[in-house]
Amino acid sequence: MIETLQSLRFIFVMLIFLSHFAYRDIRALDAGGDCGVAFFFLLSGFACSLGYGRQLRDGTFRYGHFLWRRLRKLYPLHLLCLLAWVLLGHSPLNLKVLLNLLLLQSWVPDAGWYFSCNSVSWFLSSLMCCYLLFPWAYRHLSKQLSVAILAAYVAVYLLTPYERVNAVLYVFPAVRFVDFYLGMLLCRWYERKAFPASRWAEPLLVVVVVLSLAAYPYVDAKFRNAPMYWLVLVPFILVFVQQQGSVSRWLRSKPMLFLGSLAMPVFLTHQMLIGCLQHRLPDMPAVLMLAACVLATLMVSWTVQIIFSRLLR
Repeated sequence: MIETLQSLRFIFVMLIFLSHFAYRDIRALDAGGDCGVAFFFLLSGFACSLGYGRQLRDGTFRYGHFLWRRLRKLYPLHLLCLLAWVLLGHSPLNLKVLLNLLLLQSWVPDAGWYFSCNSVSWFLSSLMCCYLLFPWAYRHLSKQLSVAILAAYVAVYLLTPYERVNAVLYVFPAVRFVDFYLGMLLCRWYERKAFPASRWAEPLLVVVVVLSLAAYPYVDAKFRNAPMYWLVLVPFILVFVQQQGSVSRWLRSKPMLFLGSLAMPVFLTHQMLIGCLQHRLPDMPAVLMLAACVLATLMVSWTVQIIFSRLLR
């Protein structure tokens, strides 16, 4: 993966972390969840297109091999986290656990189902839909398909009642494929070098992202769910993928690249660890609790990364 994007994975997964951390005087950063999730869907579409586009164009793409590599990367850790949730929660083996095991939970438009078990794994469920559709979408990538997908999204956007925003616009796999498809378009623009960047673009776009997080509470719930962050993150990714500015030099440092490699373990483990620590240490000061949760998540993620990297060689 392009080095700047590798490091940015850690920054955006920490935004998701902060959206799930609420303790005493520290309130959850709700904007971090919407922003971080949109970033990862966009990035996934971009990375798949960059990594497999040539194979799809020259006819050497193997669908089974592609899916196996995606599952091999994500599923063992998902299975470990699901097992931990079942054992620590003393939960029965029911239909919700089965749907989580099969990564089908986000197809059920009810929070009691798509946020069941290790709730963040809904993202993997929706992401698998994107992976399944990727080869077809890449082969048919065109203005006509883009217009059709956008029109379908606008229709769903307008018809979705506000009480169903999470179920439909935030979680439902077919809807989140729009983010993934935008990531595919990003790759096409990047390969055509259609977005030149100046040396001031990186710090400017960092400021824009921060301002979008600050503006989040004042934006319509439907719009901030994803479209607002498409407007912010599309130029953001197109600029940082070029690795030309001072921010990119920092992102390409060894510590940031290391932290970026922990993004997926951090994503899948952080919410359970936050819950465990807050339950076990209820009297800890808020700042110390935040520090403890961050440190525990990083240490567990690093350990898991080492174990799986050796087992899956």
